[in-house]
Amino acid sequence: MAGDGTDAAGAGSSAPRQPATGSVLLGQGYQGAVYRVETDEGPVIVKKAVGRGLLRILRRAMLRREHAIYQRLAGVSGVPGCRGLLGGEELVLDYVPGPSLREPGQPAVDRGRFFDELLAVIQAVHAAGVAHGDLKRKDNILVGPGGHPVLIDFGTAVALPPGAGAWRRWLFRQVARIDLNAWVKLKYQRQGMPMDPEDLRYCRPSWLERAARLVRRAWRKLTLRSRRRR
Repeated sequence: MAGDGTDAAGAGSSAPRQPATGSVLLGQGYQGAVYRVETDEGPVIVKKAVGRGLLRILRRAMLRREHAIYQRLAGVSGVPGCRGLLGGEELVLDYVPGPSLREPGQPAVDRGRFFDELLAVIQAVHAAGVAHGDLKRKDNILVGPGGHPVLIDFGTAVALPPGAGAWRRWLFRQVARIDLNAWVKLKYQRQGMPMDPEDLRYCRPSWLERAARLVRRAWRKLTLRSRRRR
């Protein structure tokens, strides 16, 4: 794992600076590659900007942005700790063992308790001025040690800085609502049970979701017409 004295976390960063004794590629996405890296202090997760030219520049910018998000969320239970940003292109996070919510049979604990805790985590993240925006993707929710929920991958999150303007406040509210809608959907998905009246207040599609739904419907109609013409 590369690192030098110019890391964006500053001199006080706790990010490991020793060469990694081993690493495993977990996957690649729009931000680059994700590794599990073994260090003398134990395993960590490293998100690394890869590629060349403009693509690498954009990925480095996205990692700097995500690093700032994790700094805002420092100390929030249910969010991995951030060790720092090495060389401006390696985001180092605490490794959290456990399956994602996408894996069959998860959560393999008391479902009601898990989703109550998940709601509390989402609300704490919102209170810290961050909306995740991609919680419908089950890979972004881990069933951590003890069966407690953990949110990961804040690459598309929206932050609400102090003194934010009207547009930014509106966008934050929309994305926060998307988070709560995702929570409701995941809680009741394939459960075959009526929704708790208390949860109805969280089931309010945002303007962004409504717009996306209209676009999807229009696209389906266009593709259906083109198929019929053939």
